[in-house]
Amino acid sequence: MTTTHATTSGTHKVFTEGTHRVRPPEETWEAVRPLLPEYGITRVADVTGLDTIGLPIAMAVRPLSKTLAVSQGKGQSALLAKLSAAMESIELWYAEQAVPDPDIGIAPARRLDLPYDLMDLAHEPGSMTDARRELSWVLAVDLLSGSPVPLPLDAVRLNLEADRPWRPPGLQASSNGLGSGNTQTEALLHALYEVVERDCLTQLDNSGHDCRLTIEPGTVAGGVSNRLVRLFDEAAVYLEIALVPNRWQVPCFVAYVWREDFPVWSAGSGAHSSPDVALSRAITEAAHSRLTFITGTRDDLPALYHDDPRNRPCAPPDLITYPDAVASYRTGFDDVTAELTWLTGRISQATGYAPLAVSLTDREELAVVRVVCPGLRLHARHEIPRPVHTPRPTRRSTAPEPN
Repeated sequence: MTTTHATTSGTHKVFTEGTHRVRPPEETWEAVRPLLPEYGITRVADVTGLDTIGLPIAMAVRPLSKTLAVSQGKGQSALLAKLSAAMESIELWYAEQAVPDPDIGIAPARRLDLPYDLMDLAHEPGSMTDARRELSWVLAVDLLSGSPVPLPLDAVRLNLEADRPWRPPGLQASSNGLGSGNTQTEALLHALYEVVERDCLTQLDNSGHDCRLTIEPGTVAGGVSNRLVRLFDEAAVYLEIALVPNRWQVPCFVAYVWREDFPVWSAGSGAHSSPDVALSRAITEAAHSRLTFITGTRDDLPALYHDDPRNRPCAPPDLITYPDAVASYRTGFDDVTAELTWLTGRISQATGYAPLAVSLTDREELAVVRVVCPGLRLHARHEIPRPVHTPRPTRRSTAPEPN
């Protein structure tokens, strides 16, 4: 497959309920549903009823996966949740099965005129990859100039099969930076926001003294996030949310949920130009994580089934209001092309490198891309640390009624 220009023009957004898309979800589902067997997806199941929160959650099953056999999805409706699960599974299929053949044979980085430092890519612990190691290369696209740029194949391809031949530690490939959408521009935005979000999370720890600003949930007014806070309150679920200030100046939030019937902290995160979308993503991902533990269907679940009294909810100190937290952010973009230009500019300004993209699809129904941003950081297991706060009496705060 050839790499297409990754900045094909987008269109005006037509759907903005918790996610921004250029095509109504009904049309996207009708386009994607007939393709599911091609990707080995045998079923897409609604698992919302396995929890008591009521937020729509779905799972897509791909038994012959080389990574995760089950992908979870969430959304404001059952349809959006099904789409989310199916598209995540499709992204993984492309990263496993459809990575382009090498454009450049075996060569060390020092022989190539790279516009980035190989050591600024994500590496596995104990990596033995450096500028002298011979690698295979594919041609990515510089999202600022549109010019082709060599990128190690190992940074694009994804394969977690246990019977792979041994190789020394090297570049770290993960699902981080995979994105899908109705158009290539939409897919690029999806992927870029994910890598920005994961970079933001590397600032967090459980000391209680990191950069996060913890928000009083009861002050979240208006939009999808308000409805979510009320939903969690009605379900008697403890919800904790925080803004993560970052070098990108992009709204990024983390959320944590807990309830006595399943006393395990579940976390989520989200980043987007719209604060409401970013926060709603964090909250829905936390609910999605909780239900993933309840279903027990993921291949990579950690051992978290224990009730540790130290992890019981308690009010964090120094709460701020949601309006104060988001006062400096704009509310988003109406057009995906303008948003992509803005976000790539933010990333290149902060890192000194242009984001790089590889197109993994050549079909009209959907687009899947792999984005690699030299200079960005990543926790290998996508950890979202939560401070252990000093216990004190607290009560849940109901979000204000929408006007």
